Amino acid sequence: MRFISPFRYGLLSLFAALGMVAIVSAPPDTASGLLVGRMLELHLVLELFAIVIAALVVTVSWHTFDRQQDSSANALLAGFVVVIGCDLMHALTYEGMPPLFTESSTPQAIFFWLMGRSFEVLTLGAVTAGLVLRWSRTALLGVGLTVAVATIAFGSFALDLFPVTFVPGEGVTPFKAGYEYVLVALNGLLALALWRRAIREQSRQHALLALSCLFMGVGGFAFANYVAPSDFQNVVGHLYKVAAYALLYRATFITSIRAPFEALRLSEARVRESQTRMHMLGANLPHSVLYQLVMEADGRRRFTEVSDSVERVCGVTVAEVLANPLAMYGKIHKDDLAALTATEQRCVEALQVFDFEARFCRPDGSVRRVHLVSAPRALDGGAIVWDGLLTDVTDRTEAQEARRRLEQQLGEAQKMESIGTLASGIAHDFNNVLAAILGNARMAKEDLEDGNQTEVSLCLDQIIKASDRARNLVDRILSFSRRDAVRSVVQPLLPVVRESLSLLRSTLPAGVQLLECTDDPEASAEIDRTQMEQVLLNLCTNAWHALGDKGGRIEVRLGTVELDAAASIPLGLLPGRHVRLSVQDDGMGMDEQVRQRIFEPFFTTKPVGKGTGLGLSVVHAIVRSHDGAIGVHSEPGQGTRFDVFIPASFSATVSAPASRPGPQPDSERSCGERVLLIEDDLLMSSMLKKLLARHGYGVSHHSDTELAMAAVRADPQAFDVLVTDYNMPHHSGLEMITAIRRIRPGLPTILISGYVSDELRASAAAHGVRHVLEKTRSLDELVKLLADTLHPAGAKVAEA
Repeated sequence: MRFISPFRYGLLSLFAALGMVAIVSAPPDTASGLLVGRMLELHLVLELFAIVIAALVVTVSWHTFDRQQDSSANALLAGFVVVIGCDLMHALTYEGMPPLFTESSTPQAIFFWLMGRSFEVLTLGAVTAGLVLRWSRTALLGVGLTVAVATIAFGSFALDLFPVTFVPGEGVTPFKAGYEYVLVALNGLLALALWRRAIREQSRQHALLALSCLFMGVGGFAFANYVAPSDFQNVVGHLYKVAAYALLYRATFITSIRAPFEALRLSEARVRESQTRMHMLGANLPHSVLYQLVMEADGRRRFTEVSDSVERVCGVTVAEVLANPLAMYGKIHKDDLAALTATEQRCVEALQVFDFEARFCRPDGSVRRVHLVSAPRALDGGAIVWDGLLTDVTDRTEAQEARRRLEQQLGEAQKMESIGTLASGIAHDFNNVLAAILGNARMAKEDLEDGNQTEVSLCLDQIIKASDRARNLVDRILSFSRRDAVRSVVQPLLPVVRESLSLLRSTLPAGVQLLECTDDPEASAEIDRTQMEQVLLNLCTNAWHALGDKGGRIEVRLGTVELDAAASIPLGLLPGRHVRLSVQDDGMGMDEQVRQRIFEPFFTTKPVGKGTGLGLSVVHAIVRSHDGAIGVHSEPGQGTRFDVFIPASFSATVSAPASRPGPQPDSERSCGERVLLIEDDLLMSSMLKKLLARHGYGVSHHSDTELAMAAVRADPQAFDVLVTDYNMPHHSGLEMITAIRRIRPGLPTILISGYVSDELRASAAAHGVRHVLEKTRSLDELVKLLADTLHPAGAKVAEA
């Protein structure tokens, strides 16, 4: 089989020669319209393409597998490292390029061009002559790099020692033109010599090398007589260089890449090396164990492969595991073993990946959490092979838990920061309430002395209204600041918005106008109320601060919107109906740099001491936990708008409870039952005694828990019901209930507290306490709860 036909070779040579004749004959300003303004970029692209091909030549030469080609590969390796350096500097020092070591110039670029072509000729001359370079490839690479560095240093700092090659306005000098013609001649001689050797040895490699030298030689005519670097001949001549390099790479690739034959010769050594690597890989895994487990058809297990890391990770030896699978299975925590077995059985039946976390009891007594993942393979006979990885994830699990606790603490810290922000407004509201209560109380006293009963009644009505307002304010603060677990339920957002804005209105200064706009009053979503209140308070507080001292306008808008794919995907949402809660201000706005970072924890543009930088990061975390997204629209001087999107839900229709007749005065009156009241606050206890006595109850009050216990011990049957405060000196209310019930089992109890949390309700229920009552509601509800507690059957009739 011939390497290449003489006809094809001659035809390609003729095309190359005729093409160069046409190029040299063309006027220098040919295609100037296309080249003006693009010469630098075009030149850089052509040179980079040539550099890439030269790099491929070096790479192929480095990795050659054919020992017979080592001499030519070594020559190409050393020579073309220098060629790459020269071509790269030629591209980077071309006139118009930014300064590198010195100012870029045409003479400097020409110097590196000539050196690159010179080393290319020398390299191919060594290949043609069959010069044997017996140095190692590393040494040859070092020699090439050294020569390249020396050449670059000379061209950058000692160019004045080199003959002049270019004169602006006149073109290339006779020296440069003569140098190019010498290179043309040498390339022609090399092409002829390589062609003769190709015919003699029937070598396609040498034929392609000959063609490469021919293209490089013919292309040299384009660089011998141009006036300006942007001349048509100079630009098109680079194409010949690229073609020559491509042919050179093709020749090198064909003869040097003999991987299949070398791989066959070295297969045995590589198998041994692979086994060694796998052994070392398994042994060096710091927290993991590679294993292979065979499960027979009858359910018996046996380990066939276990990495040496098992001793470090699990505390058992490889020999122990291979001898007895219980060395591993027997160490699984007893509370996890049943779940592991069930999961394993499901994976066996479905032949799917086994993925499980369990606690592992090491022989040293420590308990670690491990993650097991393995893939099954079915064998003939019904056996299954599991190729798996066991990883100790204890540290990762603990770190994740620590991060979760830290995030919770940061959220609580930011919530307290919000409470601090609202403090002045809360104090203002409380002062108004106290002023109304104190003022009306004094006026009622004066009216009572004057015998004006009508005015007394009016004053007392005002006191009741002011007290209700104070109670509602406390409820809102406690609701916002409580640390309850997240409880998401489908509910309308309008009450959440109005509750939050009622807190804000008393805080914002007079110059800030807070507007509520509702596009969809029925907008509902599955949310945690407290967290969404925090989102709204944080966004509104942020808007308030953005307004600065001049004040301005904050608009809170609630509605629903249908997001299509184009709108939802950039936000990370699924298309569909979403609730949109927007907070917009007309403050200073933000630039793009600030906008990109506003959700980073601790990032703030406020002065030191004016903010923690947690507010918006907490907002972002809460919104994401609700499967939502938050968008920001802001421009400097144009204000800011935050859009919170939460997947919409249809609000559950709750039918209004059937009206029932209000309790008749006689239904709440006592039949003389005796109440043991434990309350240490004198004002509260005085009010409760008066209230209960008015409804016919006999009251025994104790502010000291020990005295109350003594009274029960003296006569366990003296009381029909126990009413106790939760926060008592020395003993809590629940402790008192437990102690008294030891003396008087089954005694009905009611627990009252100034702050009733979910934890308190749960704890009270665990102690058998039926009712937990907030003190602020004791006047309204205590008598009714006593009736329900003492007469449960009557309560059921009343509720029927």
